[in-house]
Amino acid sequence: MAHDVVVTRTVDAPAERVWDLVGDPARIGAISPECHRVDWLGGASGPAPGARFTGHNRKGLLRWSTTGTVVDYDPQREISWDVELLGQSVARWGFRLTPEGGRTRIEQYWQDKRSPLANVVGRARAWDVPAANRRGMEQTLDAIRRRAEQG
Repeated sequence: MAHDVVVTRTVDAPAERVWDLVGDPARIGAISPECHRVDWLGGASGPAPGARFTGHNRKGLLRWSTTGTVVDYDPQREISWDVELLGQSVARWGFRLTPEGGRTRIEQYWQDKRSPLANVVGRARAWDVPAANRRGMEQTLDAIRRRAEQG
């Protein structure tokens, strides 16, 4: 599967410590410049394939919520979730970890899943482009690296 944006960092910490930061969408608010809170839905209390959540997001004065569904969940290796807005598919977000000795290579990816029309409308807004997502992902991975390396 092709991803529209992929950002990678190598963290001087074991995969277990990095996973503690990224392996549960409910913890993303501590590291993301955009998503500030996640609430589990339908009795879910944590990540598992099919588990759903509401993501509460903000960028500047703009506030919006999305519905996420966990797709891939392989502890200490990979997590991904599909995002919907107003019932329409928006994107797939994910993290992949690769242990490298005592270090961890972390990859965050984003795949645009909007319909062609929604994609045109979304890209017309300056904040809703792959370049903006890349900047946010770089900020996220830098925050993960700082937190993981501090222990």
